Amino acid sequence: MSASATPAGARYAVNTKIRVPISGMTCASCVTRVEKVLRAVPGVRDAAVNLATESAMVEAAPAVNPIDLERAIVEAGYQVPHEEVDLAIRGMTCASCVARVEK
Repeated sequence: MSASATPAGARYAVNTKIRVPISGMTCASCVTRVEKVLRAVPGVRDAAVNLATESAMVEAAPAVNPIDLERAIVEAGYQVPHEEVDLAIRGMTCASCVARVEK
């Protein structure tokens, strides 16, 4: 793209891609329904659901909260499975370090 094709001072929105696991889908109608409810979440620019991988790739504004995506999926009648993750964190030396990591 040439420099003249871009208006001076134009800003481009940065999108975030969020992968969301989904369970309970059984058919193409489920996929369509989940895509529709995800696209209705404010700030979501696009959503593509894959029945085979039981997941959605959501393209959204950085301010979109993944909990809002989960809420939309659950309200549509599907589930978002959760996994527990243990993280080994090195270099913490005091209570302030702990508070910063927890925040």
